[in-house]
Order: sequence, then structure tokens, then C-alpha cells
Amino acid sequence: MIPEEYREFFVAAAGAAGALIGLLFVAVSVFPEHARQTTTRVQFQSRASAALLVFTNALVISLAGLVPGVSLGWWAVIAGGTVVMFALGTARLVVEAARRREARGDSVWLVVGLLVIGGFEVYAGRRLVTAFDPGALQTLNYVVIGDLVYGISRAWQLVGLRNTGLWSSLLLIAGRDRGLGD
Repeated sequence: MIPEEYREFFVAAAGAAGALIGLLFVAVSVFPEHARQTTTRVQFQSRASAALLVFTNALVISLAGLVPGVSLGWWAVIAGGTVVMFALGTARLVVEAARRREARGDSVWLVVGLLVIGGFEVYAGRRLVTAFDPGALQTLNYVVIGDLVYGISRAWQLVGLRNTGLWSSLLLIAGRDRGLGD
């Protein structure tokens, strides 16, 4: 059972996740040529898929948290396990694409981010399955926030197919733009 003080958080997170999913569909439809080009296909598909996955993850956990009397433990374990499995599948896809020289091997951070999110979610869910743990519920709330932030960063990368992280931004400012990458 989720305490009432978390209700507003889950309502806000569910609304934000739903809106971001809609915007992601717009971003994907604006640049369909990136999904077809050999040089950008893997980056585009993995980023779009990762963004959709974490937005959906945030939406599902938030909606499940609004169901009266529900225990979020199993929801979190299953959703977190799904994120981890997707991360492993993405790692395999990126490695295969790098071998065929269709993509650079820079997508390791995409996989690492998903593994961190999924790992914390499974951890919090496992703690909630055994007994209600306010610390685990708070961890799960931070996972939902992380889902939204991570999804936004991946969706933003779809627009220009470039890394928007701190390191690559500093390289760009310094005039050492590395082009496509993660």
C-alpha cells in the first residue's frame, strides 16, 4: 500500500510521462530518414527505443502507484527486469552494428544508463516485495525521475543525432566535434 503523500508525485509523473511519449512520437516522425540511413539507423533506433522504454516504464510505475491497495514491488521487479533485458539486447545490437561498421561503439553509455535504471528499479522492487520499505519507495520515485530525465536526453539526441552530454558539449565548444556518437 502506497502512502497518500506519494499520490501527487505519481499523478504528476504519469502526466509527464504520457506527454513525453506523445512528443517522442512527433520527434521520431519528423526525422524518418535517420531510421533508414545505414550510418544513423542503429543510433536512431536505439535512442528512440530507449526513450520510449523509460517513458513507458515511468508511466506504468506511476499508474500502478495510483491503484488503491497495490504493492509496487512486483511491478517494479518486472519493469526493471524488462529495462535490464532491453539494455542487454541493445548492447548486442550495438556490438553487431559496430562490427559491420554501421555504427560507432560509443553507445556504451546508452546501455550503462539503462542498466543503472533497471538495476535500481529491481533493487527497490525486491525490497518492496518483502515488506513495505519507505526507503525503497523513495528509491523507486527517484527511478521514475531518472526515467524521465534519461528519456528526455535520449529524445533530444534524436533531433540532431549527436551526443548532448557534458563531455561532448565541451568538445564541441573547444572545436573538437566528434560528430555522431553516444
